[in-house]
Amino acid sequence: MTTAVAVAALLTGCGPEDEDAAAEARPAGDPAVSATSTPTPPTPEPTRTPTPTPTRTPTPTKATPTPAPPSPPPAPTTLSMYASTAGGRMVLKRGGEAQEFTVSVRNGNTRAYPHLRVALQMEMLFGEGPAAEANGLVLERHDPATGTWRPATDLRVANDVFPHYLYPDGTPLALDAARTDRYRLRALPEGPVGSTPLLIRLVDTSVPETAPDAQAVPRRTSLPVTVVA
Repeated sequence: MTTAVAVAALLTGCGPEDEDAAAEARPAGDPAVSATSTPTPPTPEPTRTPTPTPTRTPTPTKATPTPAPPSPPPAPTTLSMYASTAGGRMVLKRGGEAQEFTVSVRNGNTRAYPHLRVALQMEMLFGEGPAAEANGLVLERHDPATGTWRPATDLRVANDVFPHYLYPDGTPLALDAARTDRYRLRALPEGPVGSTPLLIRLVDTSVPETAPDAQAVPRRTSLPVTVVA
């Protein structure tokens, strides 16, 4: 038995020591060292979460504003005139205080006037009392430049109609312009009494002599006047 082991050792050229040395020289993962060792699986790469592509919000288009419709042209307006006084009528006492009245003129937007004149006229009084020039009345007009009252020659006392083309030239009145004239009327101590209207006419002195009355006198009004003793 001993002889057989020796022969086998000689045939293989190694002994138990050589097997131990060979085992130490092998790597630990060598399958020859351990047939039962389990290989370590490779670590899987982390799954990449795809980055979502940002969605571009479209810039809102600015809406073109709708132009406002043009304003309609203003309604046509025409020339107007009115007279006013305290109480709506003038009552003058002979030798008493004067009473003020105003004449307001407002132009429209249809045409300008180069020459307009306010004309004042009364018929003659035939009541009791002595006859007097201009019915024994004095007309004054307020001067806004000086703030004083000045004698006015605008009052005509007659029973006829004075032609428009014989009046002195008036003053211009532009489109939409307005003006107000202040007057006052006083009764002198001597003169007749009675009632008669003060006729106020707005005369266009620029129209031709042959112009009809409606064109020559575009506006007219009146104020009642009573003169008492």
